[in-house]
Amino acid sequence: MSRFDETETAVVARLRALRVMPDVTINYSDLAEPTHAAGFSQKEITVVLNALEQDGILSFVPGNRILVLRGLPE
Repeated sequence: MSRFDETETAVVARLRALRVMPDVTINYSDLAEPTHAAGFSQKEITVVLNALEQDGILSFVPGNRILVLRGLPE
């Protein structure tokens, strides 16, 4: 498993732990801080979030928040 895949798995697991649903915003730090504490760099987390944004799963919104647009990948 590549480092990107490991990071994506950790990010998606954290989003699930936060019980996100479509059309709900979360604070970026609620996602990034625990994931960073689990050993993933800020850059790795950002790369995964950008990929999820390109896939139309989430979007960055003002106020350092993330808007979940649709269901999370399996």
